[in-house]
Amino acid sequence: MFGMASQKDLEVMDKFFNEFLEFVTNKKNKFNFKQQSSNANVNKLLESWSEKTKELDARMKDDMRVMGEIVLTTDKIEQGIFKCRIHSDTKNPMITTLKINMNKMLDVTEDTMNELSKVLNLYANDDFREKININPNLKENMLDVMNSVNKLGDALSTSANQNLKNGKHLELNSATMKESVNNLADKANQQAASLEETAAAVEEITSITRNNANNAVQMSKLGGKVQTAVSDGMSLADQTSKAMDNINDQVSAINEAITVIDQIAFQTNILSLNAAVEAATAGEAGKGFAVVAQEVRNLASRSAEAANEIKNLVENAATKANEGKKVSDQMIQGYESLNVNFTETIKLIEDVSSASKEQMTGIEQINDSVTLLDRVTQENANEASSVAEIAQDVSKLATNLVAEASTKKFN
Repeated sequence: MFGMASQKDLEVMDKFFNEFLEFVTNKKNKFNFKQQSSNANVNKLLESWSEKTKELDARMKDDMRVMGEIVLTTDKIEQGIFKCRIHSDTKNPMITTLKINMNKMLDVTEDTMNELSKVLNLYANDDFREKININPNLKENMLDVMNSVNKLGDALSTSANQNLKNGKHLELNSATMKESVNNLADKANQQAASLEETAAAVEEITSITRNNANNAVQMSKLGGKVQTAVSDGMSLADQTSKAMDNINDQVSAINEAITVIDQIAFQTNILSLNAAVEAATAGEAGKGFAVVAQEVRNLASRSAEAANEIKNLVENAATKANEGKKVSDQMIQGYESLNVNFTETIKLIEDVSSASKEQMTGIEQINDSVTLLDRVTQENANEASSVAEIAQDVSKLATNLVAEASTKKFN
């Protein structure tokens, strides 16, 4: 074919082959072999090979452009950019297949990302009604991601729905609680005011009871003194009765003496009459004796009159003494009855005093309890006011929660 190729022709062909190898192995980015051989056939062959190599160079450059776009595209995919596509063409069927598959993958991925972005944006704007349309070709991790997003939407929808229900329920309950707490606060304040008045009244009662207890003690002491006075009066009445008995005895003795005087006066009067008779019989000699007899008779008459008057006085004195004795006896009985009554009265006063002391102790304890209860009630009133403020905040929170939940869209 080549005839007899010289050594130089072989060297030229070898050099061509080496440059070709360097070109196809990318050691050179351009193939431009210019050397000529002395053999026309060899030059013709080399020229043919050069044309083929130029065609190969063009195809390789097309491959390189496609591969370059693939590299740039994969770099953008790594950055999360899915709008890019491979537009260059090549006659290399393997690279063309790679390009087609890459673009197809990008189409599916971009659609998936757009769907995912659209749904997530809706979720971000509180619209949980949409679901991702999942490509049936998706498998493994991406399928799990898509299903997870749909599950997240369901969960968010359920949560928003439940939050709305809870918010409405909380709003209703908070309104009821607010009303109840306000009523409680009002009643607690009323109770505190009423208890404060009760505490003042109990304090006044305590003071009155304390005074009553002190007065009962004083009454007991005075009752003791009165009882002593009654005993002394009864003793004096007894002495008076005894004195009246002595007076009666003396009056009896005086009556006896008056009787004797009266008898003496009677006898003297008889003797004076006898003397007057004798004096009249004696005549002139008995005149002086008659005068004496007359005076004796007058004296006896006056003695009898005096004795009669004394007897009347003594009888009156005896009557008065008897009356006095009856009065003394009645006084003694009265004093005895009074002493019994005073004894019972003193006992009652002592019982009242003891009961007053116990009552005072009890009322002081009640007063302490009421004071403590008043303080606790005041604290409860303050706590009720604080709880009312909390209920107001809870009511506002429930209203805000319902308002926020109402802005969300869900199935």
